Amino acid sequence: MPTHRDKPLPNLDHLDPLVGAVVAKRKQLRWSQAKLAQAEGISRRALLMIEKGGDCNLSTLRRLHSCLDIVMQAASAHAPTLDDMNAQNARERFGGVR
Repeated sequence: MPTHRDKPLPNLDHLDPLVGAVVAKRKQLRWSQAKLAQAEGISRRALLMIEKGGDCNLSTLRRLHSCLDIVMQAASAHAPTLDDMNAQNARERFGGVR
């Protein structure tokens, strides 16, 4: 018989991936918002607002990731193509004239 602990994680697609990772990991660890907030020295209300998509400082987000052993890495949305690089070089070297 399934229990409340067997519920699948909610869909977090509406959240920024950095925040969604915090919510998913906290729930995976079965930590309450109060426990995580206390561990990070922020109010439960502040954590609730962050988890709902509210703004927060990068330092707060980094601490949350660190506490939950989540690796935060910066990544480009896409790698530039050779054409992108050639166009950028032309702009820098010739002022946009090819």
